[in-house]
Amino acid sequence: MQKKLLFEPISLPMKSKVESIRREFGNNLYVYNFASLYSWQKDEQYEICFFKDAFLIKNGAEGENAFLFPCGSESGKKELIEALLEYDSLDLYCLTDEDKEFLEKEFPLRFEFAERRSEFIYLFDKESQIALEGKEYKKQRHQINIGKASAEEWKTEPICEANIERAIEINRKWAQGKGGSGLLDADAAECALEHFFELSMFGIIFQADGEDAAFVAGSFITPEIFDLAFCKVLGDRRDFFIRWEFFRALPQEVKTIDSEEDLGIEGLRINKLSRHPEKLRHIWKGSLSL
Repeated sequence: MQKKLLFEPISLPMKSKVESIRREFGNNLYVYNFASLYSWQKDEQYEICFFKDAFLIKNGAEGENAFLFPCGSESGKKELIEALLEYDSLDLYCLTDEDKEFLEKEFPLRFEFAERRSEFIYLFDKESQIALEGKEYKKQRHQINIGKASAEEWKTEPICEANIERAIEINRKWAQGKGGSGLLDADAAECALEHFFELSMFGIIFQADGEDAAFVAGSFITPEIFDLAFCKVLGDRRDFFIRWEFFRALPQEVKTIDSEEDLGIEGLRINKLSRHPEKLRHIWKGSLSL
């Protein structure tokens, strides 16, 4: 490719183009979902380059020559990678097993690969998470009962223009309670809430005994796959109950819940594994061989 790669900030008008490419070529990784790219672009220092029927995301937070694996047609991905090979160093993130095989086939011996356990994606079967049948879900059912019993009356309402500010306030209270520790996604969550409707997101606010207690929000990767991006709960031991109620509120078409990665945070990993994911999707990093 002779053309220089030109990157620019991710803007809301790009949504239809990004989603069209992503869906046409069957990319179901939550990372490439426009709502995720837009919400995380500040923290991850994302910039985008469109090329023919593909796009490439520069991941500045990971380094000068760090990129997400290209999204799009086979030919588009190949040409983008050929352009990147002109760099002195190169790191490609968010590779699936199929992406790894693509690089091994099209660019033999050019890349070294490292498994990224902290970025493995947890996929849950919605119906199993609602039914919770069998001994393996005994602890989960117990945690749900504890959360439910923490208030005499629970109410839920879909996030809408009339209550979006309440969701933002829940997020801010949650961040204050964390005191700068734990999963640092409060800024991304606030960005998502500020542009909630433009990003076509779906979410629910929970009230416990008349007080706002939690919100859960995400977006549809496909009609069958929902990306559960943010779950902010005020109060202890309510997380399992909140998630269970949210799953029950999802459209019938949804079959799989993408619960994203655990970032190597021990408590988060324990929490996700304890909920019995249907599948862990392996993720790799590909680096240019020296």
